[in-house]
Parts: sequence; C-alpha cells; structure tokens
Amino acid sequence: MTWVYVVCLATLALAVVVAVTRVEQGPSMLDRAVAIDVITAGLMGFVAITAAMTGRTDLIAIMAALALVGFISTVAVARFAGAESDEERRILTREELEALLRDEPQLRDEDAPVHDVDQTAMPAPGDATGVDDATRVAADEGGGR
Repeated sequence: MTWVYVVCLATLALAVVVAVTRVEQGPSMLDRAVAIDVITAGLMGFVAITAAMTGRTDLIAIMAALALVGFISTVAVARFAGAESDEERRILTREELEALLRDEPQLRDEDAPVHDVDQTAMPAPGDATGVDDATRVAADEGGGR
C-alpha cells in the first residue's frame, strides 16, 4: 500500500512543478491565478495523503483552511481582473519594464504629485504660472479674473 502513497505524492509533486512554471511564464494574470489554484489543490492533496498515511484526523482543518484561502484568492483575482483592460492585465516582460522605466521622466521630490485639493486648485505663491498675488487674492475673495 505504501507504493500507492508514493505514486500519488510523486504525481502531485509533478503537477505542482508544472503549475509553478505556469505561474512563472504566464502569459496573463488569469493563467497565473489558475496555476495558483492548482498549487493550492496540490497542497491539499499532500495534506490529504499525509492524513491517510498517518491516520491523523486533525489535518482536515488544515485542508479546510487551504480550501478557504484558495477560494478567497481566486475571488480576489477575479474581482480585480474584471476591472482591467487586456493591456493592463498583461504582465510586462523584463525588457518592456526596463524600456518603460527608461522612457518615464524622473520626478524630483519637489515635483511629486500633490493630492491636496486646496493646494492643487491654486498654485503656491512664487510659482512661475503667470498668476500674481493680487489676482490670487481677488480669486479667493470671489472676484476672479
């Protein structure tokens, strides 16, 4: 009977290795999500075979936890994958990422985007925007230009 356990464990190990290569290669996020599901099912299989070999019933709780984690991760990926376009869903290759980062202008700390509504509505005093302080005061009082 031991050889049956060994064959089952070897088959599960092969399935997990193939799924890990699919996670690495992709090509899309959904392919990776399915591969993660296969890995989770493989882990559940390992726990089930270990429970059968040793006769331990306390490992059933671990299988239930793995099933719950697998389900929640699949739902989370499906939730976010539906909101992306095909181009956003695609994971960039290393060369594409390097080219994108090389072409993107580098911001200085002072140039970082500001998300404060009050600060973005009016430029700060002394900015080279062509708006002088008198115009800014008139705009604040409702006079505007």
